Amino acid sequence: MGNRQQYLISELVKVCQKLDQKGFVANHDGNVSVRFENSFLATPTAESKAQINADMIITLDHAGKKIAGIGKPFSEISLHLMAYKIRPDAKAVVHAHPPYSTARGLVGSPVLPQLPEAIISIGDIIPVAPFSLPGTPESEQVVADALQVSDVIMIAGNGVLAVGDDLEQAWLRIELLEHLCKIESYAKAMGEIKAISSFDRQKLLEKRTALGLGPQARLKPVAPSPTPSPSMNLSDNDNLHKLIAQEIRKILVGESP
Repeated sequence: MGNRQQYLISELVKVCQKLDQKGFVANHDGNVSVRFENSFLATPTAESKAQINADMIITLDHAGKKIAGIGKPFSEISLHLMAYKIRPDAKAVVHAHPPYSTARGLVGSPVLPQLPEAIISIGDIIPVAPFSLPGTPESEQVVADALQVSDVIMIAGNGVLAVGDDLEQAWLRIELLEHLCKIESYAKAMGEIKAISSFDRQKLLEKRTALGLGPQARLKPVAPSPTPSPSMNLSDNDNLHKLIAQEIRKILVGESP
């Protein structure tokens, strides 16, 4: 096993541990996968994410058939394969059942983030894919439709799914969505939520596109942003968070882009 494969497996195990520690999964809930060369590394079916270790990770081909490992592929591998197909930019997929965002999906209520960092990080609206029986072509299609407009989505009756440039980014998108849903639940209990103006939302979305994030950035080449220093690598999540914070500060103090 090469260093790259070992690294990806260790990252996959870490995400499983985070899902369990955060209470985003129960029983055998959730599944995680990541691209590796011409295959995918993935969690096996019927295993608690708290118990996942490196020896349990399986390797799948592009049809979802196992080519290495001990366990069996999880039943919803078709959702992951559809995600990779509709989003060729995605390198990782995480599917879980965080309580607040899963509940939000059950009532069919999309999330419109009201926190500046969240708008830049995960966009203007987080859609809810309509309910379809898991494992059916319909369930794959509704997920495909939603992933064309968002990097993280709620699936009615089936939790939350996110794609990312790597496992950490996909995980962080699920974590942020859950955090937003929890904050909004608290805020509604205290009073009326004061929405960000459409003008400010648009400025934040323009910054999102300039950072290479979101559907608009995927549709056309993005002009180099003057903000990042040459030493910064946008694929690094820590640096990306720093850039997002810088752009938000600019907007809040009224600096021109």
